[in-house]
Parts: sequence; structure tokens; C-alpha cells
Amino acid sequence: MATVTTLVDNVDVTYLVQEASTTHQHNQPSFVTLRVPTALGLWPITSRLKVVLNETSVLDFHGACKMIEHTGSESEKYTQYTYVSPAEIFEFRPARDGPASGDQGDFSKPTFIERNRTAPQIAYEILDQSINGTQPADAEGPMGIALGTFATGGVSLEGAPTDTPMQLAEIFALLGDTGQFDLVEQPVDMGDVMAIVSAYNGDHGTDRTSSVWLRFDEGSSSNCRGCRYTIDATDIMNKLWRVGTKSDPAGDQHWAANVTGTSTFPDLPRLPASVVLAARDISRTNFYARMIIRIFDGDESKALDMWKCWWLFESWLRCKPKQLVSMTPHRGITPTFRCGDLIRVSAGTGFGGGFNAVQRVMSYSYRWGAGGVIELGEPVGQPVGTAAVVTTADQEGS
Repeated sequence: MATVTTLVDNVDVTYLVQEASTTHQHNQPSFVTLRVPTALGLWPITSRLKVVLNETSVLDFHGACKMIEHTGSESEKYTQYTYVSPAEIFEFRPARDGPASGDQGDFSKPTFIERNRTAPQIAYEILDQSINGTQPADAEGPMGIALGTFATGGVSLEGAPTDTPMQLAEIFALLGDTGQFDLVEQPVDMGDVMAIVSAYNGDHGTDRTSSVWLRFDEGSSSNCRGCRYTIDATDIMNKLWRVGTKSDPAGDQHWAANVTGTSTFPDLPRLPASVVLAARDISRTNFYARMIIRIFDGDESKALDMWKCWWLFESWLRCKPKQLVSMTPHRGITPTFRCGDLIRVSAGTGFGGGFNAVQRVMSYSYRWGAGGVIELGEPVGQPVGTAAVVTTADQEGS
């Protein structure tokens, strides 16, 4: 039986908890929802929360309060607190050039993507500059994180977005769209530092397929009480053009560069270009040609590596119906995996024909009450049966 300790401003409040939940998300901030009797728990909006997994003494969450909601009726009064991990602040920090640019702190026309090329190194420069640059001229200062491991190697993403300035969160979303970027937040208890942030080349996570298998509608083998299996052809696209613009006052050439299926592509890890092109051709046979044009900065002097990776990844994701599996395990099952890990999911043939696949964990939630006993389950405030684990095969090229 796995349990947690709940601490608000370093005070153990586990016994006050009516219900609570933690949700971890791939490449996104984590959050905790905590519900307590109003008369017993009144903490300020500046409070901080820590959640410790007792069996391993691992700090699983450390974050700041984002919202307080007091709710009352004739029968009860309770207060619900929402805490978020430090990565939430990435939405409020501009991505700036570091010292190597020669124009430290610039966010109007930065060159950090052209110079660093691979996703983790791009992330390192803009995070380091935002935290450690000379304030207030070229940085914003501390954000509750420290910098951890930033992988080397990886696929080149050299290029330059058109719509700078951009926020850190926007850059990280663009890098994630290439499939070559994992941003990992590890909670820590280091004074004002609540998490260590690291970045990897789209390959972070552990293969747990031999130990974690979520099963639905499989008789006595089932360990899930709910499942949603979506096959969605709404956004199918199988003819993608990424076209570039540049300054052209005379209007002689609107497109300065382009990326199409005839371009020369790098072979992404787990996703060779030949596989993408073959799947695209099958998609056109099954669903007719469906074309979309994307605009980017395509000055001939700029490398197109990032745009080519985007083209491959988006073409792969959208040339076939999207498959998403959301599962809610039986009561009492505790998480033994993290976001990014590979697990096995399956369902019996009586449920939409069934499925059996290796998928990547995109998000998961676990709940607990006054005793601190945790189990995979829907976030507090969500309807009963809301998915506790969301997985997708998309990023594995399946």
C-alpha cells in the first residue's frame, strides 16, 4: 500500500486532506489539486506544497500555489488549492540570446536556434540566459529551477522562427513538435529551487513493457475499470508544404524556400524518411490528397533542418487516423511509471475490436485522501472515470 506525505510550507497536513490528486504531463508542468475543510486549512496564495512518496522517500512534487477556491453550502465548507510546478513560469519568460550570440539578451531577432542546432542545447541557452543574465536589461532572474542535464548530439534543428519575440514555452512547444525534445522537471527541495530541469533528444523514458501492462475488458486479466480508445480521422493531412518568406518589397518572389516531399531529409531516430513517405502515399490512396501550407522564415541563408524535422514529424502524425488510449485502472493500483516511459496497453476484442500496443505515457494522475494512500485515478474535480493514464504511440512511430 503506497502512501504520500503532504506538506504545505513544510508542515505535514496529510491528516487534513479530504481528497487530493497529482497530475504529471509530458513536456508540461505538473499540478496538484488539494481539498481541505475551510475551517482547518487556510494557507496564503504564496504557500508552497511538497508531496513525498513515503515508500521511497522520493519528492514527487514541489510547487507554488496558483489558485484558491472557497466553496460553501448548508452542509459543508471546503477550500480547494491548486499548486503548479515551476515550469508553469515558462509561459511568462521571453526566449533570449545568451552571451555567445554577441548580443546577449536579445529577443527581437535571436540566433540561439541557428547557433545551437540541437533541441537540448537550444533549451539550455535560453533557460540559462533567462535565469542568469544581467538583470534587468537582458534577463528576468530566478524562476525556482536549477539547470540539470542537457543532452548533446541529436538531430540538427537549425533554423529561425519568424514571429519572435517568443516565450520559452512557445520555443519548447516548437522543439517538441519535431519529436526530438523531452523536457523533464525533477522536484527538489533546495531552498528557493523547487525543481531541476533537464532536456533530452526525444528519447527520455524507460521501457517498462515487461512490468507495466494496463488491460481492459479481458476478463480476469483486466486491471482497468475504464477505457477510452479514440480513432480520429478529423485532422488527416497527407500533402504538407512548408514555405518560407523573406523581405521582398517588389513582390517578385513570395516564397523564398520550401520543404515538400521531394526534399532531402535527415533520418530521424525511430522515424526514417522512407517510412514517412510510404505512409503518406498510402494515406492519399485511402483518404485522397489533403494539402496544408505552413509558413516559416525561409531565407536561403538559413538552414532548413528544423523545418524538415517538423515536416517529417507532422506528416507522420497526420497521415493516418490519430489513436489515443485513455485508461483508468482498478482502485488501489499505484503508479510504477513516469511520463515518457513505454508501457503496454490492451483491450479485449469485445471493446471496439480490441488492441494490444506499446505506447508512451503522456500523462497520469493519482489520488489520495486523509490517510495518504495513493492510487491511480481521475484528478480531483473531474468526473468519475476520467482517464488516469493517457498514452499514445504517435511519438514512437507506431
